[in-house]
Amino acid sequence: MRSPYDLPSSGLSVHLQLSVRRFRCQNEDCPRQTFVERLPELVAVSAQRTVRLTRLLYAFSLALSGEAGARLLLDAGILTSPDTLLRLVKGGQLPITKTPKAIGVDDFALRRGQTYGTIIVDLSTHRPIDLLPERTAETLSQWLVEHPGIEFISRDRSSEYMRGATEGAPQAQQVLDRWHVLKNVREVVQRIVNRNHASLKQRQKDAGVIVRARYKKKRSSSEIAASQVARLRRQAWYEEVVELYRQGNSIAAIAQQLQMSPTTVRKFVYAGAFPERSAHRSRRIVRLEPYLPYLEQRVQEGCENASLLWQEICQQGFTHGYKVVNTWLREYLEKPGRNSSQQEIAKRQAFFDVVQAEQGVVFSTEEMMETAQGESLSLVVEPLESPRHLTWLLLRDPGSLNVQEQQKLAFLREVEALNTTYELVQRFFEMVREQQADLLDNWLQACEKSKVPDLQTFAEGLKREYSAMKGALQFSYSNGPVEGQVNKLKYVKRSMYGREKFALLHQRFLQAA
Repeated sequence: MRSPYDLPSSGLSVHLQLSVRRFRCQNEDCPRQTFVERLPELVAVSAQRTVRLTRLLYAFSLALSGEAGARLLLDAGILTSPDTLLRLVKGGQLPITKTPKAIGVDDFALRRGQTYGTIIVDLSTHRPIDLLPERTAETLSQWLVEHPGIEFISRDRSSEYMRGATEGAPQAQQVLDRWHVLKNVREVVQRIVNRNHASLKQRQKDAGVIVRARYKKKRSSSEIAASQVARLRRQAWYEEVVELYRQGNSIAAIAQQLQMSPTTVRKFVYAGAFPERSAHRSRRIVRLEPYLPYLEQRVQEGCENASLLWQEICQQGFTHGYKVVNTWLREYLEKPGRNSSQQEIAKRQAFFDVVQAEQGVVFSTEEMMETAQGESLSLVVEPLESPRHLTWLLLRDPGSLNVQEQQKLAFLREVEALNTTYELVQRFFEMVREQQADLLDNWLQACEKSKVPDLQTFAEGLKREYSAMKGALQFSYSNGPVEGQVNKLKYVKRSMYGREKFALLHQRFLQAA
């Protein structure tokens, strides 16, 4: 008699009572004395569950893993333990795949900032093939040797993957991922802008171009002191980073030693001078800017209901929350000078009329109403944007820039290094978009002849990966499908709260794929 568990009925657990025949062998030399009748389509040998129940548990274990799967199955009338579900995943059969023609490789974090692995994806089917426990050249090379016949390998600009692909599959055409190359271009341009940012500020100040008028808000002595202390602390970090880099330490080593972000260390190293923090506008004002004239008009008409104002601008296309409008309305109603006398308003308006006539500058209602107690109205120069914002001006398609952005771009191009950078970067972007591989050599030569060290270094790096860069301009393969699978892998990791070992992650991810 066998009593395996079966699928529940109406939420109740079900046991099957199976009467099976047992046979005894009469041959004394037979190694087995008894034989039991088997029912392979219903229940496996020695199993305590039916085949269909095991399939259901297996599906839950892939989708929800251990703890969550066990809790949900209990509500469905199936009593099982989290360990049982994990054993089903570990014992599952991985899908059999043929060696693909083209693969993409990328890294993923097993433990962010400390341990990384490698994911390999079939670029024809967009399905993951394997996970490797490391992201070293030796690990990738060994895997490629065990899977001969691969013709294309898409990768980022990792030197480890370049060496692993070259050693493990020398016959394969390597293809640089275009997104990663363009990202590297942006980083190069931002380093160039960082070096020239201080001089750009001075050029703008010397030009004396009046852009807008405002009342400068007073800061308390405690606010000024706190700002100065923060600046001195940041400057000390900068000097320490530069000194360590001068001594020959790598960016990663400096970041680990000083407990700083590698991005910040890299920014300090390539800045050339201490990078001052740029003034920035509130995100709230930026979001509301297209709707400010309407909101101010409604408030002047007597509407001070934030909820109603929010609903009205939502009908006009506003997509952000009520809190943004409520905060703006509260500050607007409390703004000094909003209820100025008619004489003060007339005086202010006359001032703006004169400035607009002399300078040709148009002021918004917000700028005209902006005021603070005890401050006089004065003209100020628009603060120079952050290096990151200026970088995007150099990278964007010229046809997508508005009039103000075109003026800012022209101002940047007055600097020889930035003008050269702009022309070469725009040529490179067009070459990548149109996949014009025949123009690569001329572009590399132009970078080498330029007087911009960062572009020369970038060109030297591409020459070391010349074949892979050429492949990026000739073939359509990219790491896009790989990045998508990395996102799925992150979801699987988070569903197990990051506590899984590599073997379990390997089994669950590849079986679910």
